[in-house]
Amino acid sequence: MGDKPISFKDANGNFVSAADVWTEEKLEALFNTLNPNRKLRLEREAKQD
Repeated sequence: MGDKPISFKDANGNFVSAADVWTEEKLEALFNTLNPNRKLRLEREAKQD
């Protein structure tokens, strides 16, 4: 596991790293929940490109 912080347990009770639990999709959903304007800004910037 290297130097990843261990902070979660999986369904079998084994410890897993936070980096393995928080996937890119889950982080994106979390950021959009915490900051709804972020999603709107990203969509607006994507249209400009």
